[in-house]
Amino acid sequence: MKRSSARTQWIAGFIFVFISLDGLVSFTTATIQSHGQLEYQSCLVSLNSNRRQTLYVGGEGPNNYTKIQDAVDNASNGDTIYVYQGTYDEHVLITKQVSLIGESRDQTIIDGGGPGNVIKIQANEVTVTQFTLQNAGIGVYIVSSSYCSIIHNTIIDNWEGIGLLTSSNCLISGNTIAHNGFEGINPVQTTFTTISDNAIIDHLQGIYFVESTDNTIYGNTISSNSRGIEFQESSNNNHLFHNNFYASEDDNAYDTCSNTWDDGYPSGGNYWDDYTGGDANHDGIGDTPYNIPGGSGNKDYYPLISAWNHPPSQPSDPDPLDGSINIPVNSIVSVFVYDPDQDSMDVSFYDATTQLLIGVEMDVASATRASVPWNGLENNTMYTWYAIVDDGTQTNQSAIWAFTTGEGINQPPRIPIIAGPTTGNARQSYDYSFLSTDPEGDGIFYYIDWGDSSNSGWTGPFQSGEQINLSHTWTTRGTYIIKAKAKDGYGVESSWGTLSITMPKSQAQMTLLCMRFFERLYERFPQVFLILQDLISLQNSY
Repeated sequence: MKRSSARTQWIAGFIFVFISLDGLVSFTTATIQSHGQLEYQSCLVSLNSNRRQTLYVGGEGPNNYTKIQDAVDNASNGDTIYVYQGTYDEHVLITKQVSLIGESRDQTIIDGGGPGNVIKIQANEVTVTQFTLQNAGIGVYIVSSSYCSIIHNTIIDNWEGIGLLTSSNCLISGNTIAHNGFEGINPVQTTFTTISDNAIIDHLQGIYFVESTDNTIYGNTISSNSRGIEFQESSNNNHLFHNNFYASEDDNAYDTCSNTWDDGYPSGGNYWDDYTGGDANHDGIGDTPYNIPGGSGNKDYYPLISAWNHPPSQPSDPDPLDGSINIPVNSIVSVFVYDPDQDSMDVSFYDATTQLLIGVEMDVASATRASVPWNGLENNTMYTWYAIVDDGTQTNQSAIWAFTTGEGINQPPRIPIIAGPTTGNARQSYDYSFLSTDPEGDGIFYYIDWGDSSNSGWTGPFQSGEQINLSHTWTTRGTYIIKAKAKDGYGVESSWGTLSITMPKSQAQMTLLCMRFFERLYERFPQVFLILQDLISLQNSY
């Protein structure tokens, strides 16, 4: 037998492991081949790659903070910040990739207190949802950021609702943006952003584009503005369709640039309340184009004869929260509901296990909560439930949520739900409803603080789950917080429920708005003020 002339191959291997202070593990393998050369292969594995966490604001226990900004400062990229209902008087600066989520859109309020921004974003992939953002220079200001989402918020009584500067690929959707002094939404040098399914009400300009291109605007209801939407300064190649335009003082739209104002046939364009054309073939599309003012020849070639009807949004923001424990056996289940067309809705609640109807609340206004009592539950039992919203034409079903009841000990009444107008006029009376349930079905007393140094005192008792209605008149303009709490016959009290309301801006606020307006006017047209100065000097010389 001949011995093989090939030499036997041998390999020796070593593995070196290094762990860095930032949680990176470095694996390096060194293989010594028979020819004596080393071959290296390395890889990095992060021990922190999935260490995302949820921080809380306004609650109790670990990871809880008193101020939203403190939670943001202590968060890491990818974290979620959950904010319990209440009013937070602060300005929030976000420079990290985080999700900021409010417990209840109408009762989780960030109040800017006048100047500045309620929320300023200077980071990519930030989400802000389920808040009321009010009383500041800008409600949300997105600066040099991408892939940010501002969804399902109420943004009211600011100088400007949402501002975007040199940003891209953002989503502005499902918000109520109302009664801001200047613009509802103001994209400047912004691209590839979607603005959809918002209610944009009562501004100087509903949406005002400056040097912004390749954006998509659809499904919005734009009403009661001096000008509904405007494009200026090379804001080209934007696409608009299926928006509803109502009752603007000057123009529903104004476009000095080149944009597309419809989605072709048969999808159609937008609904214009001042369109005067006919529909001879009854296809829902106007027979003649709608001309867009501005001098650039833009047209909506397929104007809608009737307002575009959008399905209601999926019910959200459940109470009790998904996964809650120790829920009373006599309780209230509620959800937040929103319809882009501001239609009223019927909201049905179902037991997801038995598919039996828990209850229905009828004619619920958009951007409010719907609720029904769910009584007679068993102790220490998990229940699953969902809600279906119906605007009379289309429906939408929520996710399925779960909670577990607690022991049969005496529990305080649930936090009262407050419903009623959130804006109005001083020296006029407004009606508000208050609703709470007691876990044991005890009678309930209510205490209402109207936010103007007056209160109702304890009134009652009322049956558990019985809605009470009270009226109040505020004598001066301003922003007020209605607070309500409930107690049972044994004196056990709930926490406060709150609702923020705003009378029209005071003279001082209007003066401030005028000053800001002329400051912005001076920045853009300084020569106008030089001419005015000369005219005043000339007049004084006489």
